[in-house]
Amino acid sequence: MNKNIWIICNRRMVLFEAQQQINSNGGLKAYCFFSLEALERGAARFELSGGIQDSPSLIIIDYETEEAHDWTIHSFIQNNPALAGVPLFFMADRKYQEQDAKCYTMGATVVLERPFSEDALLRIEKAASQHEMTRSYEQILKRQVSELKAAKEIKILNEKLKIRNEFLHQIFGKYFSEEVVEQILDKPEGAALGGEKKTICVLMADLRGFTSLSDRLTGEEVVDILDYFLGEMTRIITSYKGTVIEFIGDAILAVFGAPLETEDMELNALSAGIIMQNTMTDVNRRNVEKGYPEISMGIGIHKGEVFIGNIGSEYLMRYNVIGQAVNLCSRIENYSLGGQILASLDTLKGIEDQVIVSNPFSITMKGLRTPARICEIKGTKGEHGVILEEKIHNELLPMSTLPKASLNLIVEKCNVEPVADIQILAASTQEIKFRLLTGVKKEIFIHADVEIILKDSNAYGKVLEMSEGEVLVHFTYVTPDFIRSLR
Repeated sequence: MNKNIWIICNRRMVLFEAQQQINSNGGLKAYCFFSLEALERGAARFELSGGIQDSPSLIIIDYETEEAHDWTIHSFIQNNPALAGVPLFFMADRKYQEQDAKCYTMGATVVLERPFSEDALLRIEKAASQHEMTRSYEQILKRQVSELKAAKEIKILNEKLKIRNEFLHQIFGKYFSEEVVEQILDKPEGAALGGEKKTICVLMADLRGFTSLSDRLTGEEVVDILDYFLGEMTRIITSYKGTVIEFIGDAILAVFGAPLETEDMELNALSAGIIMQNTMTDVNRRNVEKGYPEISMGIGIHKGEVFIGNIGSEYLMRYNVIGQAVNLCSRIENYSLGGQILASLDTLKGIEDQVIVSNPFSITMKGLRTPARICEIKGTKGEHGVILEEKIHNELLPMSTLPKASLNLIVEKCNVEPVADIQILAASTQEIKFRLLTGVKKEIFIHADVEIILKDSNAYGKVLEMSEGEVLVHFTYVTPDFIRSLR
């Protein structure tokens, strides 16, 4: 659920300082407007798009800016139907009684003194959350009112929403560490529009097969699983001085080394990845207890130069990271299996003696002249070293009837190309071994993503080994029907 904070202020450094503070909360996004005209353009663009995803959860007006505009900004907001009901805060360099009275008369809910304190940021987050929860409730109620037959059913829906909202509030709190907030407050110039080029560690994590898995779950179950998963992973990232840039569906993009600079960002990123994978045991224990399927996650880590900072325009900007290092990290993550952490050798330069690695190999990528060398991370050493927990590996059992199936190659995560018919030799709940039959239409390779179709069920996986026409594949997603069909 997006919580967008609109800030109107014609003082550039004040605006950037407020925007950076608000963006330090993983659940908030700040949108900046330098003038009433910029606000009018932004509101018109929002109305034309008609997307509730971009609507403001709270509006903050700079007191001096409002005075300079002769108190026309709040009038525009109050007279705009699309902004009706959005909480209105004022911010000021210094609070005094006459000023507070003026702001409250104009419809302000709260007057905050800048720079924002931790309590002020918490009030912003809570007010925005309450508005979003109320708006979500209204949307659901409108849709359900035509279907509900009696007041009793409406009461039941209301009670369920209340429980759901309380759970979300517990999961999504203040996701950025105190060190990151203090860094931003001490160096507000770091929020300059446009950002900077910087060498950092990028971490990407993604659930394996969750898109296919979600088709078997209700919307409430999908959200419940993701809320808990994202909350636990973000807690770990911030505890290792990382910054969550954004959630992309069931994936996480995070950075280490910005905005908080640390000398040990590489070890922080690697250790965070290990703890994230180890914590998946607890995540899955909860899933089993609630009757949900178990999930697995792949992680990729790469250190390189990126462009990081405020990206956008004068009336719409956000803190983001772009560059080839991000693209390469995404490619590395795509090669990882569930429960695995892959990192580029660039990440390990200078700390090789503090990291436990295995299985080095090379990958190619568009835009790179030479293949990138990556390896699997098993642990970190030293005072705060951590070890990746070994997962239980099911033994491959030979098939008694050697069933036949079809094999497809998955290209760029969406295109399916037929390869050949196969004969299944052995299988477990984690892996499958088969032999390619005659009439191969498309060559497969190590680390390729494939689909196996057996009768009316299917499974997805990555190629681990190939030898003399026999192929070993690790499942990234497999249905119970597929496993049953093997018996």
